[in-house]
Amino acid sequence: MGWRPRLLCCLFLSLSLAALARAATVHQEWEISYQFKSPDCVRKLAVTINGQTPGPTIRATQGDTVVVRVKNSLLTENVAIHWHGIRQIGTPWADGTEGVTQCPILPGDTFTYTFVVDRPGTYMYHAHYGMQRSAGLNGLIVVAAEPGGGPDAEPFRYDGEHHVLLNDWWHKSTYEQATGLASVPFGWVGEPQSLLINGRGRFVNCSTMAVGACNATLLESAAPVFAVVPGKTYRFRIASMTSLSALHFEIEVRSFFFIPERKRVFIH
Repeated sequence: MGWRPRLLCCLFLSLSLAALARAATVHQEWEISYQFKSPDCVRKLAVTINGQTPGPTIRATQGDTVVVRVKNSLLTENVAIHWHGIRQIGTPWADGTEGVTQCPILPGDTFTYTFVVDRPGTYMYHAHYGMQRSAGLNGLIVVAAEPGGGPDAEPFRYDGEHHVLLNDWWHKSTYEQATGLASVPFGWVGEPQSLLINGRGRFVNCSTMAVGACNATLLESAAPVFAVVPGKTYRFRIASMTSLSALHFEIEVRSFFFIPERKRVFIH
């Protein structure tokens, strides 16, 4: 072998070893359970991850391995989670499409998803069993570009970022929704009662409901606020988890509240 092929071989090996050295493993422990939540001021059962909805954001860097250990603590329902947009090269069994690439996680059982995030960007995960996706089992995956440049290097520079997760929300249970959609004749579930941003919203007809059924003072349903600094550039990572709704998203600056000591602007 001449010196040029040897040099190219050594260079390729060095780059491969450098990439392996940078790669890390991101671990998450999840417990799926039903919890009472009031995301739009109306109290109802939601499917949660570690008691939260939306679930935790998975943050990783290109080339990292993500390991999510999922325990199904639902008493009567199976669980499967799909990692939307992740290519699953070499790990098709981790795609989470129940009945296609994996058996569902039975109540009381635990399953570990392991996959590599090979492309930077904004992705999402959601339930892939029944109507659990519309009941709160969803969240974001944020994959940063591999440091040091390269073909997937971040093309923009910004000073901070915010995450925006959109979804539609019904007050009917997942059982009622699924029964209607599978009925003959077809039973349409109707328009969603609310649209949520990061799991928060406001049911407009709250005042007409029975006393105790709707509490508009709950912090749990307070509108999300994104803090920004004048003159800075921000990236908004936006994902839509809607089940049956098509949304248009825009930012309208209605009012500013300037706090001199913190130099922040709140956009409502």
